[in-house]
Amino acid sequence: MPKRFIFALAVFQAILTFLHWVMYRQVLALFPVPEPHKILLATVILAFSFGFFTISAVSYYWENFLFRALYVFFGAWLVFALYFLLGAVAALLISLVLSWSLAVFGNWVLAVALLLTVYGLINARIPRLTVVTVKLPNLPAAWQGKTAVLVSDLHLGHVLKSGFTRKIVRLINAQSTEVVFIPGDFYDGVHTNFQELADGFKKIKAPLGVYYCSGNHEMYAGYQKCEQALLQAGIKILEDEKIELSGLQILGLAYKGETDQGVLDRLAKIGIDVNRPSVLLKHIPDHLSAVEKAGVSLQLSGHTHLAQVWPLMYITRKVFKGYDYGLKKIGKMQIYTSCGVGTWGPPLRVFTKSEIVKIIFE
Repeated sequence: MPKRFIFALAVFQAILTFLHWVMYRQVLALFPVPEPHKILLATVILAFSFGFFTISAVSYYWENFLFRALYVFFGAWLVFALYFLLGAVAALLISLVLSWSLAVFGNWVLAVALLLTVYGLINARIPRLTVVTVKLPNLPAAWQGKTAVLVSDLHLGHVLKSGFTRKIVRLINAQSTEVVFIPGDFYDGVHTNFQELADGFKKIKAPLGVYYCSGNHEMYAGYQKCEQALLQAGIKILEDEKIELSGLQILGLAYKGETDQGVLDRLAKIGIDVNRPSVLLKHIPDHLSAVEKAGVSLQLSGHTHLAQVWPLMYITRKVFKGYDYGLKKIGKMQIYTSCGVGTWGPPLRVFTKSEIVKIIFE
């Protein structure tokens, strides 16, 4: 495991531990906790601060019902803790303005945090359809009015399994689409039955096929295992290559951290006819100026998840310079970044959605 990754985990864990200490102090301010119970409360909250990373590490190597249940519990706990902290801060501000006792807000803070957490758990399991129309210059007549489905960041693994896949496939097939695009993170990166999860996509009805490029989580899982399972399921992999579909250029870039020049060099090697429309599958919505300079007409990405839970999407908006979600333009190129259909980390979505995108070409 890279030292930089271990350092990042250590920093995140330190932040989580500190925030849980703050949460403990807020619980004492909001509720009348008897003195003998304070040590027990502090011990439980501190232990919970280590729960998610611990079970995530275990789930990387083993999969069973217990680990899955613990992963969901500690993921939900993190979101509950977030909203409890935000609620407690809001309660403190209101109490200062109105000169009310902070203890008045205790049950309200607890109830709102719990309701948002339960909502997030349910909402994450309900895939929804987004429909967008994309106008591409010089689009062949064969593609006028035709559709594609974009489904990114499924994160199939020990939490999202075959039942979730069946929901996704039913929704895709209901669109009578020509082609399906998957720009990375098909798998979550943990130990799982890769072939069983990929086989669900054999039931997709798309005359022109299903196309995929790699994401960062396939690297965590072991790319060779993922690639083999996807190929056996009939999914076509585009890694730094191009195909033609009825006059439309379809390109895929393999996941790789690099510079603008590296992206330009790879796209130049693939070869793009700038006089004809092209669609690029690229997991992360970055290096956009380089991709636009190479002559790509439309980039399809994912990765951001729109942060999954409010209000963290304001962070992704800043990190990805406004290209973290939706259909946008940069120069002559259009880009659609999906918030994804699956989840990573806490299996919740609060004020975001589990998204499948139907693209209508004009």
